[in-house]
Amino acid sequence: MKKYIGISIIAVAMGLGLTSCNDFLDKLPDNRTEANTEEKVQRLLVAAYPTHDHMAFTEYASDNVDDMGANNPYSDRFIDQLYSWTDVTETDNQDPESYWMDLYQCVETANLALEGLESMGGATTKTLKEMEAEALLCRAYAHFMLVNLFAPHYDVNNTSALGVSYVTESEKELNPQYQRETVHQNYAHIQADLEAALPNVGDSYFSAPKYHFNKLAAYAFATRFYLYYEKYDKAVECANVVLGSNPRAMLRDYQAIGAMTRDFEPVAQHNIEATLKCNLLLMTSYSNQPINFGPYYTGKRYSHNAYIGGNEDIDAIANALWKETIPSDQTGYQSYYFQVVRYSGTNLNTWVTWRLPYLFEYTDPVAGIGFRHTVYNAFTGDEVLLNRAEAYIMLGDYDRAAADMTVWMQNISRTADREGLTLTPESITEKMDKIQYSYTQNYVRNAQGAIIQTKSKKDSVITVGTDEGTLSTLKKHLHPKFAIDAEGSIQESMIQALLAMRRVETMHEGKRWFDIKRWGIRIPRRVMDSSGKPKEITDWLEVDDLRRAIQIPMKVKDAGYEPNPRATSDNGGGQLIDEQYMLKD
Repeated sequence: MKKYIGISIIAVAMGLGLTSCNDFLDKLPDNRTEANTEEKVQRLLVAAYPTHDHMAFTEYASDNVDDMGANNPYSDRFIDQLYSWTDVTETDNQDPESYWMDLYQCVETANLALEGLESMGGATTKTLKEMEAEALLCRAYAHFMLVNLFAPHYDVNNTSALGVSYVTESEKELNPQYQRETVHQNYAHIQADLEAALPNVGDSYFSAPKYHFNKLAAYAFATRFYLYYEKYDKAVECANVVLGSNPRAMLRDYQAIGAMTRDFEPVAQHNIEATLKCNLLLMTSYSNQPINFGPYYTGKRYSHNAYIGGNEDIDAIANALWKETIPSDQTGYQSYYFQVVRYSGTNLNTWVTWRLPYLFEYTDPVAGIGFRHTVYNAFTGDEVLLNRAEAYIMLGDYDRAAADMTVWMQNISRTADREGLTLTPESITEKMDKIQYSYTQNYVRNAQGAIIQTKSKKDSVITVGTDEGTLSTLKKHLHPKFAIDAEGSIQESMIQALLAMRRVETMHEGKRWFDIKRWGIRIPRRVMDSSGKPKEITDWLEVDDLRRAIQIPMKVKDAGYEPNPRATSDNGGGQLIDEQYMLKD
């Protein structure tokens, strides 16, 4: 634990010459002595939000993508490293290093704002109190993202797991030293900042409140934090502030999206409209996500493909929860209000939903070069509703959880909404009981590609079967560090449905990774065959795999910061795993 960084985290960030263009970074040292008026503090806080994101490196690390095979040429070493859970050595605006540096720059900026307020005699007016609350929220959010990406997930029984450095003062010396705290210490600091901020958070001085921690965004953040912290009563309490008495009014109007013309730009731009109640906090970033998961998709080796969409998320949850409302001549993806766009062709097999707009900043219009940007939702009313449902499940309040899940289902499914389908704890349990767990069976195909045998990896019993859905489904064995009821119970069944809902709701945004970590979901790296079906499993991310904590950036490690541990094994440096099984042709 007594490991220190021998060079300033912020100095490293400033000295890297990040590939993004942020003039504010060049002016920041001057503002350190000038943040002594309300206007200057307000300007400072504009820069306390990240301009990079985690979406690429967490989405490619999740089970939302498969390897379409070495014959697909559309990849690069950076994406290869993200997909294979390899410690990233390549540089990119979307890499973990860029996000790490950006988040710590946000921390530094928030601390400068807090110190500026202190130099003015403290937060003595309503506006100054709101500014102080915003600074505290920005500091808490940056640390929250850092610890949940670059450390193991919070475990109430593991008080020694390494977290990150929680920085509460601006840098005042050339070479400050930072100690890695524990995850427990990080969470305690985040809670302290949150609880100091929430009583004073407000919207009165924002010119663009949806791009700042307005009141509803602050409580949405608190909902997610307390859910991760296993303080479920607090999560429900904070979610209630956001959702009010009519939760559906705070959700995305998927019916309106379904009525829109099948055109990427209007749909994606609508998705991030600041006027929409569902959009609680919008952030801008340097990002290729609209390229990777949008209409500009020209072929990718790693893809959210038809197999995943059909067996694990989009079709799977529709067929599990509201199949009885879908006309016989339609399939699950057609039952949604939003459009599921399916691309297929040579080196092209993907299902996407248009969520993220594509924005381009020209640095040289003549040469046609610049930076790709997007705008994304850090928090939405839809996520808050699902987070509250999860908290209710963990509290054993299954009826309220089912009511929230019904609201989500009816809001996103045109058929369930039209038929007025209602979920209950009993109906969810019954529906989920019909689905087998993923990754528990091996299988063999005949020459025509049909499944002729399934073989249990656990007990080697051979059985004959033809239902490919048993091989990969929306249900995954859960291994959280906290206690839940047995598999097949009401609680576990409702969690399975809830996780599937959130997987669909946050598709392409990289948020599935956090559920994989929190719930101890074991996931494979699959190579697909020419027909788009699993051919081979090359690696597993095991329940306690050390690669679940993304490695500290190389430049920060080289400066003396303690890295995350890695096991030495044949599987690429992660946790030692059981003997792998292969899906044979």
